[in-house]
Amino acid sequence: MRNIKLFIIVFLSFFIFPLSAVQTILLKQGKSIKGIVTNQNVDSVEVDTQNGKHMVISKKTVLKIIYKDIAESEEEIIRKEEEEKRKIEKEKAIAAKQEEIRKRREELSKQESERKAAEGGEVVTHSLRDSFVLGSVADGNMVTLAPESAKCQAFQSYPEYFWLFGALRFKEPNWDVLLPKDNRPVRIKQTSTWTDMAFTLLGGFLVTVTRKTIIVDVCEGNGYRMVSDSEIKRIKDEAVEQIRTEQEIKEAEEKYELEQLEKDLEVLKKRK
Repeated sequence: MRNIKLFIIVFLSFFIFPLSAVQTILLKQGKSIKGIVTNQNVDSVEVDTQNGKHMVISKKTVLKIIYKDIAESEEEIIRKEEEEKRKIEKEKAIAAKQEEIRKRREELSKQESERKAAEGGEVVTHSLRDSFVLGSVADGNMVTLAPESAKCQAFQSYPEYFWLFGALRFKEPNWDVLLPKDNRPVRIKQTSTWTDMAFTLLGGFLVTVTRKTIIVDVCEGNGYRMVSDSEIKRIKDEAVEQIRTEQEIKEAEEKYELEQLEKDLEVLKKRK
């Protein structure tokens, strides 16, 4: 009879002890909770703590669940290992998501290029008779004009030569070189320097060749930009795509972390 009672006690202890064993829940902000995980759902886990409290913890705040009571020194070791492991795996998951986004953007860009090519249209060319042309002179490089009060400094200059007293221009300036690449506000002017006037006096009298200089200044602060409807649409689409990209990357991070926690909870479920 005594042996039977001893067997029953050992048998019950074997099954009951794992259920009542204390677990250590490591939180992301550096803290930990000791208790027993009693329930879980999609968003949270429920824990009965050692001091008798019942807590509902968001899964987003949990780093790892350890199925035993451990010392603080061991907690720190496990925490560092888990954080490093998750950092590496999360970077891989984010890289995969970024590659997916990059391919999607390339496809959208390709579709936009094909659409523009299909639309066709007349290409506007400038004549050498044009003395000065103000417009979107560089494809993909929008020009921002600085206000009159802006503080500016010289960036580029280009001497222009004309024939027949300014009626015909010898060569059109390369605006890709003259304009800054970073879209800083600019001030563009065509002026006559002392060198221009000296050349015009001599060349104009002899062979009707004159000269003026285009000066491009870069300025501080904000400026004014003339934007077409299609450009406004492009800016809006880029902003929406950027927000979507950031949201998808954030969701990829959260998804990975929740998947890791679900694995811990699945192990706990099997142990029970």
